[in-house]
Amino acid sequence: MALAPNKTLIGITGSIGSGKSTALSIFGELGAVTISSDAIARTFTEPNSPVKGDLVNLFGTKILANDGTILRSKIAEIAFSDETKLKALNDLLHPLVRQAFLSFFESQNPNSIVAWEVPLLFETDAHTICDFTVTIYLPKEQNWERVKARGGMELADFERRTAAQMDIEKKKFLSDFVVTNDTDREGLKEQIVIIYKEIQKRIQI
Repeated sequence: MALAPNKTLIGITGSIGSGKSTALSIFGELGAVTISSDAIARTFTEPNSPVKGDLVNLFGTKILANDGTILRSKIAEIAFSDETKLKALNDLLHPLVRQAFLSFFESQNPNSIVAWEVPLLFETDAHTICDFTVTIYLPKEQNWERVKARGGMELADFERRTAAQMDIEKKKFLSDFVVTNDTDREGLKEQIVIIYKEIQKRIQI
């Protein structure tokens, strides 16, 4: 069910390293208002996070640096190696992220097209409030090559995070549009331009 009759919401998802953030920025270049669930979630792990106490209760003081700031990498390390902790983290953060997103969406002007990057678009049923869904696809081996090139993640961590998400083939099947991001940014943009024009055409009918 779409959120508003006078606004259009595009949900963007994909696997780790597929290029979701780049795709989001391209939608922005084409005129969409953009927002990222990951960016919202990061605000809840800032030093003044309203759920800092909840995070410490869940993961212990080992997630805190000496100055008391929250170590996101430590939370990820623990959560992705413990399904119970991961579920508890998601149960804590997802409602907060969704509410922050809804407030953002409601504040947009009528006739806006909003592109929303959501790694767990289908897993959290966020697709049910979208008008259109897009999966950014890349074979798993290429995903890992891109993640490895960025640095900061071990293969075992990548495997755990990938396993915690819905199978990419199922995401592709459930999506309105699929983009294969196996060339460069221009190749990605060419595909997104086609999708964006198609969406504009559909909402004008």
